[in-house]
Amino acid sequence: MAAAWEEIRQLAADFQRAQFAEVAHRLSERNCIEIVTKLIAEKQLEVVHTLDGKEYVTPAQISKEIRDELHVSGGRVNIVDLQQVINVDLLHIENRANDIVKSEKGIQLVLGQLINESYLDQLAEEINDKLQETGQVTISELCKAYDLPGDFLLQALSRRLGRIIHGQLDQENRGVIFTEAFVSRHRARIRGLFTAITRPTPVSSLITRYGFQEHLLYSLLEELVNAGRLKGTVVGGRQDKAVFVPDIYSRTQNKWVDSFFKQNGYLEFDALYRLGIPDPAGYIKKRYKSAQLLFLRAACVGQEIVDQVEASVEEAISSGNWIDVATLLPSSLSVEDVGILLQQVMRSLNKSSSGLVFNDTIAVSEKFLSSCAELFSDLMQQKAEKEIKNNPVNLITEEDLKQASLENSYANKKDKKDERRKKAAEGSGSVRGGGGGNAREIKIKKTKKKGRKDADSDEESQGPATGRSKKLEFSFMSQEEIEDVLKTRLQDCPEELITEIAEHIRRPLTKTYQEVVRSVFTSSTSSSGANRRQAMKDLQEEFSNLYNNIRLFEKGAKHFTDDTQTNLAKHLLKTLCTDITNLVFNFLASESMMTTENYSTITSEGRIKILGKLPEDTKGPLTKLHTSLNGKSIEDFLSCLDSAVDICGVMVKKGDKKKERQVLFQHRQALIEQLKVTEDPALVLHLTSVLLFQFSTHCMLHAPGRSVPQIINFLSGKIPEDQYSLIVKYQGLVVKQLTSQTKKTEHGDCETKDNMEEEEGAESIRKELQEITTSIKDLVLRPRKFSGTEE
Repeated sequence: MAAAWEEIRQLAADFQRAQFAEVAHRLSERNCIEIVTKLIAEKQLEVVHTLDGKEYVTPAQISKEIRDELHVSGGRVNIVDLQQVINVDLLHIENRANDIVKSEKGIQLVLGQLINESYLDQLAEEINDKLQETGQVTISELCKAYDLPGDFLLQALSRRLGRIIHGQLDQENRGVIFTEAFVSRHRARIRGLFTAITRPTPVSSLITRYGFQEHLLYSLLEELVNAGRLKGTVVGGRQDKAVFVPDIYSRTQNKWVDSFFKQNGYLEFDALYRLGIPDPAGYIKKRYKSAQLLFLRAACVGQEIVDQVEASVEEAISSGNWIDVATLLPSSLSVEDVGILLQQVMRSLNKSSSGLVFNDTIAVSEKFLSSCAELFSDLMQQKAEKEIKNNPVNLITEEDLKQASLENSYANKKDKKDERRKKAAEGSGSVRGGGGGNAREIKIKKTKKKGRKDADSDEESQGPATGRSKKLEFSFMSQEEIEDVLKTRLQDCPEELITEIAEHIRRPLTKTYQEVVRSVFTSSTSSSGANRRQAMKDLQEEFSNLYNNIRLFEKGAKHFTDDTQTNLAKHLLKTLCTDITNLVFNFLASESMMTTENYSTITSEGRIKILGKLPEDTKGPLTKLHTSLNGKSIEDFLSCLDSAVDICGVMVKKGDKKKERQVLFQHRQALIEQLKVTEDPALVLHLTSVLLFQFSTHCMLHAPGRSVPQIINFLSGKIPEDQYSLIVKYQGLVVKQLTSQTKKTEHGDCETKDNMEEEEGAESIRKELQEITTSIKDLVLRPRKFSGTEE
């Protein structure tokens, strides 16, 4: 052991001598630089020049100096500052800093600064001291104070919550950290403040006035309300318009609303607005869920007021009078609201055909309007007689033309024997004189005839343009004159009502006056008038039958859903509605002396040609009627038809209950007779389903074949289950048969194995259909009594 130590001491002495000995050969500085440069070029040495070029520094030394400087700076240092300390290029410092960040998890590079965990812990301690002092801190303030990004700061502080920082992060607003004591203090302030509130108060004003933190206030307020500590509700959510409504105010508010509604029977929306209710309609619906209320534009009324108005209106209409509903209602209701209420009452009474609404608030019966129109009967007759004297040319009618033709024919057929006898007895002079006289008479009549023919020709050429407009050639009275007459006869009516009545009856009075004038003009042609009356009577009879049938078929279609109802309406428009439209067009065409075919064969193009020859006042309603055939609504068609009927002057005889029962019975019998003789399964199914529908609903149905499935679905629950099952089975067989026939048509007559199988299947379906066709017919021909009879 002693020898080993002796050897060590010897080596140390040799090393010391070598150090202090003078070197015989020394390298110059230039040689050293060249050697180092050579080593760097051959990548055998990795060093970095300093900025002044006097020293070489290894990367490890740079990393060591960066760590030392980070430690000396307290855990946070800027890379730019490191360049001045280490004295190397910034690029080398950034590279070594990135390597340090990758190798050591406790060091991070943030916005060009190296930060370690010790600095973040120290930062957290400073923030905790500030938090305990103020109760809350915001991340935005900390970002400005410490010049760090918010996301980095929030992440670093979140990891130290509960460990270094004694506080919690706001879950609603994650940019705020507060202490439990701060929350408790705010909870107490909020509890005290909102307990003292007795009327609706905007939350935003309280936040501004008392300096609450908004998100924290809403959270604590919601917590206290849900726990029952605060009696009230927050209306409007977490918005600027949020309002706190205390329960004591809500109870007082509800008490006032209930008392007012009980005493008056209505509620004004403005009054509820003044009480602090932002949504009056929603409040009323929620408050009075079971009550029958009618909501108007600015108010809602109870059923008592509606019943009172309904009774008064019904009495006025039944007695043939008028009533101003505004006098029965509170004066605070607007004219618009009174009008809405009156319209609702008229719909509920179903008196649209016998009562009208004038001036928004006045209900007037048809009887009263008729009595107003009757006041002008004598005036019409007098004016028509005066018109005859002033315009005698208008007395020339078609019958006058026929009468003139007969007289001319009689003159031309004068006995030639008498003429020769006159010539023999009187001589040549007398013959000249007599002949001249006869010639003048014949010439005059021929001239008249020619003139009449010319006039007739002119009428024919101008007929399409002026044939119908001749009726409106004579004006009756202006609206102001009608108002003057009504004011003298109806002294108790308001002036506004008289104005609207005059406007309403002016057109009917003018039309009636045209008929009066026409009847006077044609009074001398009784036989022709009788023919026209008979033609008009026949037209009215046929028109009324079609019109009532359409009404009955429409009633039956209303038993179905919207899509099926639309299909039925389209089918009805293409059939019966088209027939009645053609009837109207045919009547107008014949009256205007236009050549038309049988009305049932008139096509759409034919109607368009007729429209082109009608006057403008007639063309408008007839065009709408023609266009409505392409629509989907029977009501729209009938509305257009009523306008067209007014132009034609046709009186529609609406069927009564007895007539309807007769029509229903005749329609049913016709279908039954057709069912008895048919053997086509599809037609049997169609007729049976329509008849079963009529049995169960007492309504006629005019349906195409494609609507049969919907009719059968409707019969579910309306007929016995065994009958329904039978007709559903029959329907399935009919569908299979039609499908197989379609496939056979598509594939042709080629004999393949598949076709043979399909033919066998079709034969079995046909046999099965034959077996149960009789049973299907018996559902109608021998029905069980599952509903009342129609007769």
